[in-house]
Amino acid sequence: MNMEKLVESISLAADSQRSEAADYINPVDGLLYCGKCNTPKEAYFPAGLSLLGKNKHSADCRCAAERRAQQEAEKQERDRRIRIAGLRAEAFREMPAAGWRFDKAPIMTAQLATIQRYAERWEDFRENHSGLLLYGGVGTGKSYAAGCVANALIDRCVSVLFVGLPDLISRMQGNFGADRDNIIKQITRPELLILDDLGAERNTSYGKERLYDVINHRWLTGKPMIVTTNLTLSYLRKPGDIEEQRIFDRILEVCVPVKFDGDSFRQHNAAANLKKAADLLNG
Repeated sequence: MNMEKLVESISLAADSQRSEAADYINPVDGLLYCGKCNTPKEAYFPAGLSLLGKNKHSADCRCAAERRAQQEAEKQERDRRIRIAGLRAEAFREMPAAGWRFDKAPIMTAQLATIQRYAERWEDFRENHSGLLLYGGVGTGKSYAAGCVANALIDRCVSVLFVGLPDLISRMQGNFGADRDNIIKQITRPELLILDDLGAERNTSYGKERLYDVINHRWLTGKPMIVTTNLTLSYLRKPGDIEEQRIFDRILEVCVPVKFDGDSFRQHNAAANLKKAADLLNG
């Protein structure tokens, strides 16, 4: 026996001792097999190749490959949950909407069902650069619907930012130059931007100018946005001045109007909460 074969024999013997007791050398091909799944734990190098005098290398048997795949799947799931938690914290920094979900709605209105289809077909709407304009009276569920979309998409690791327009414009009014540019970057970065309560910031020309900056930057990037407002659609189409007209024209160009009307959504929610409290009190 030459020195190379002697080294190989010693190495294989050592590997066999380190392996599980049930593992065995298959006499047909000379490879080490797993005693549990009866598949090779070694493989031959291609003909003519060797490493340190060996013509074999270790390989995963079937159960080892399955174990590795399970560990990788568990790691990916942990990473996904961490990312979702981060996205949700980032999305709702200023809005108490983290718990707003379609399956937890106090009442599934026709409008809410329509908005749910937007979330379900998000990829198609994103590709078409299409958003939503949710308009209607106070308390009809517009903000809740937008929050439900946000949570549904975040569960799929889509980045979302949900901001109240009055607060956003107020922050921009107190910042200039690089600071204001940073705010613009923050609102253009997410895949979906939700602007809540359009119209509450209409009191100054400066506020309208900053709002146009926000809308126009989203329009230029082609990223969808959802806008909620108590303003009527007729007013949005024929506003009172040119400043508002260019803002609303941009929104209507890329956002599908959905009217919210009927009984107050907030009243339904309040009634459900009161009933739950009464049930708890009555035992």
